Amino acid sequence: MTDFFEFDTKTFRSIYETEQGKKIWEFLKEEKSIDRMQAFSDAGKPALLAIEASLIDDFQVQERASVAKKDKAQFDRLKQMLGAMVRQVMEANCYKLQSNNIKTPNSLIFFSASRYTKAK
Repeated sequence: MTDFFEFDTKTFRSIYETEQGKKIWEFLKEEKSIDRMQAFSDAGKPALLAIEASLIDDFQVQERASVAKKDKAQFDRLKQMLGAMVRQVMEANCYKLQSNNIKTPNSLIFFSASRYTKAK
């Protein structure tokens, strides 16, 4: 497991600095989260799908079908931040982006997500 650093917030500072944002970052850095994301990646699935149930159950991330129209822009930003966080964690653990925008029809949160592969 990699010794972690802070999330490179870029344009997500306002979301990341919330209690929820910081807790999600800590969760993503946990060994069990990393192991799950790596296992999904090794099976050719998007890493975000490995943590989707926890995002819903533990962090109260809404399912996309229940997001009110007025909250959609904020929800989209949260999803973008989650993708950026997962990418940072995966790259810090010797994985590289294989493909982005992979359709995820069975996902309750994401329409698409990125897939990673072990760096050689």
